[in-house]
Amino acid sequence: MAPRFKQRLALRGREGSHWVTFAIDGDYAYVAPNKNSEDAAEIFDVRAHRSAGLIGSSEDMIEIDFADGKISRVGDQFGIGRVQR
Repeated sequence: MAPRFKQRLALRGREGSHWVTFAIDGDYAYVAPNKNSEDAAEIFDVRAHRSAGLIGSSEDMIEIDFADGKISRVGDQFGIGRVQR
């Protein structure tokens, strides 16, 4: 079944966005502003459909999750994740 539009999210940025990526567990979406924009990347809570904050904008993104003080998972802006064994 093809996806259907359900809801529009308002961005804080003035100039739109050029990519979106998600946390490894899917709880948060990170929306990057257009290139060369002064706007920050916006974090969205995907379950609540609302903004959870802002972080500095960059072309690169990495997520590092910890469990018991050790790295447990690592992911990047392309959705490529790694689990440490």
